[in-house]
Amino acid sequence: MPTYRSKFVSLPDDQAFYRQAEEGPFLTDPAHVANLLRERGVSVDDSAVISNVPRICFTSVQDEVGYSVYKELNEKEIDAFRGVISIGKNSFIESDSDRPPFHSACTKLTSVKANANPPGKITIGDRVQMMGVAIVSYSHVEICDDVGIAPLVTIMDCDGHTTEGRGTDTEIARLEVLPVKIGNGSWIGTGAVIMKGVEIGKNCVVSANSVVFRSVPDGSIVMGNPARIIKSLKNQKTSPLSRSLMD
Repeated sequence: MPTYRSKFVSLPDDQAFYRQAEEGPFLTDPAHVANLLRERGVSVDDSAVISNVPRICFTSVQDEVGYSVYKELNEKEIDAFRGVISIGKNSFIESDSDRPPFHSACTKLTSVKANANPPGKITIGDRVQMMGVAIVSYSHVEICDDVGIAPLVTIMDCDGHTTEGRGTDTEIARLEVLPVKIGNGSWIGTGAVIMKGVEIGKNCVVSANSVVFRSVPDGSIVMGNPARIIKSLKNQKTSPLSRSLMD
């Protein structure tokens, strides 16, 4: 049976620290939170803004005899995850905000190392805006530049389990892992789910609560479960996010 071992960057070991921070002025300085994440192996550009505290998790899962959940990684194992999560220039990452106008939740970024494979990368480009988003990477989830991601979106490059033979000592080796990429200038609506192997092109719109399991060409609006193309924006040169800001 698979054995899971994790290291939470901010939970649970730093929970008391963050409670103190939330009660005082500490979190009014996003740079302080960014520095804390850097100390724990996350690459954060100096111009990025981290509002409140995202939950970062490094997880190792192995095909081993026995089953263990939330046993922590040791320091040597944690070093393998250093730099796998990166946040680019002038990006804005928000967690658990009570400010208007939208609902929010904790942003959760999880890198998984399956068996002897390298840890999954999460690359967040420049000028990305995201609020209350969950990303799980076994290989690579890439968010390109100028992307907007609304609250409660889930993005993952692996289902995390097989459909047959679950709990066996070969389950992790049989996982299907396919990278995910969201192209420049695209906009992902509230509650959308982006599945493994999906490449969303440049300047696309994924409507709220859509489930995307097939790749989307440049300049498309998709909607539904499963998501289907309902309109093309190919004749418009600016990104959907940019146009919304100009209206």
